[in-house]
Amino acid sequence: MFHALGWTALFRESGGSCSDAQCPEGLPTVLFLAFLFSFGGATVLVKALDAAELRRGAAVAVVVTGLLAGLLPGLYGYQWLRGQKVETASPSKAADRLEITWRAPQDRSGAVKGLRGWSAGDTVVRVRTDGLSGYAVKDGKERWNVTAPVRESVCAQSAHPSKGIGLVAYGRHNKPCTTLTAVRLDDGATLWKQTLKGEGIGKGIALGGATAVTLEDRAVRGRSAEAGGERWKRPLPERCQTLAMGATAARTLVVEECLPAKTDGIVTARLLALDTRTGKEEWAAKLPVESAGIAHVYSVEPAVIGFQETDERGVRAVLAFDEQGAPRAAVPLSGRSGDLDIRLSQEDLKAQGPFVAGDTLVAAVQKPGDIVPQYVAGFSIADGRELWRTGDLGNIGALALRDDGRVAVLTAEWPRSDIVVLDPKAGGAVTKKTTLGKEAPVSIDADMLAVRDSYVVVNRYTDGEPPVFALR
Repeated sequence: MFHALGWTALFRESGGSCSDAQCPEGLPTVLFLAFLFSFGGATVLVKALDAAELRRGAAVAVVVTGLLAGLLPGLYGYQWLRGQKVETASPSKAADRLEITWRAPQDRSGAVKGLRGWSAGDTVVRVRTDGLSGYAVKDGKERWNVTAPVRESVCAQSAHPSKGIGLVAYGRHNKPCTTLTAVRLDDGATLWKQTLKGEGIGKGIALGGATAVTLEDRAVRGRSAEAGGERWKRPLPERCQTLAMGATAARTLVVEECLPAKTDGIVTARLLALDTRTGKEEWAAKLPVESAGIAHVYSVEPAVIGFQETDERGVRAVLAFDEQGAPRAAVPLSGRSGDLDIRLSQEDLKAQGPFVAGDTLVAAVQKPGDIVPQYVAGFSIADGRELWRTGDLGNIGALALRDDGRVAVLTAEWPRSDIVVLDPKAGGAVTKKTTLGKEAPVSIDADMLAVRDSYVVVNRYTDGEPPVFALR
């Protein structure tokens, strides 16, 4: 068992060679024990069989029985030496069966790309650059389709719907993103449409309760989500731009970056918390950056963002703040134990997330030497410590945050795929595991939505995979 697992892990994790500090965790010990058990065990076995003077058939039965009896302890011992959780791959309990209950028809054209997915009641929505399609969660039947205006494409969308409404923006080729639209997701009806002025939509549109928040024409604006009427406006300071935004019904977070007045000055940035209903500033937190960067809002309540400076030695971390805007913790995007596989923009081909469950940041992790993430880890947003890490789950295709605070992980690899449900509050313990029994048709960039008693996967890129399919 140590030979089989150790050598395959060595080839997979380090390209077939390693030395000293570059060796994957625990493998030198595994391989040393593999040889020790092989030669030492064979020597002891030969002497024991000679002393016992068993007939050939009885000797073979003893050897086979011993080998089989050693498989499970060998697996547990391997996982313990590698720092993995035994329960994530325990063969003593068979996983429940999982089925693909429906698949949406193939995309009509490969010339357009998919964006992100939404879930609203018994409808799931896939957004593409040429429009939106709504599917019934129960059977995958297409309920409605909204086509983008002539010669325009979807250029922005809200991260999540709110009160059954989704927010999208359209723009012409190489032109500003200037057409803002609210769509009712149960039937695809357009509630309102606004033609924006100036440079159109900036980096972000969001829905927070009954308010649509947009970054447009050098201002953050709040509108009625149902009617589109403007409720408040907050102009941007000179030489400043917005990098990212997120909203809930109570709070809107805006990441603001400002260029220096002098050419040799440093770039400054801050995180603003606004009242979503009125636009009033609640607090402002200065970010520890000195160069331009990109940002993403992962959680509004509590406030958690990702920031990556262009300066290679600058801030590249997930940053958490308390209710008054004081810094709480920083979790590096990259470290000695691996890289967080998280999205910093809508274009990232990363697993969805990270998610914030209580006081825990949950993210897919890619260990050094791996090509895709195969682990999930939890980090404290109070002090940045790694609280737990799963064992090797397999190639992670997508993550989903459930309503109960647990996180579902979809693995997508040959010859089968699993959905593993983790409980962040219980140290990442596996609370449920289901298996598909065959490889799931998950593309290189997919969203997974936890919908009632099932999961719906929305493939952004499709190369033979269905655009949307359901697992139950």
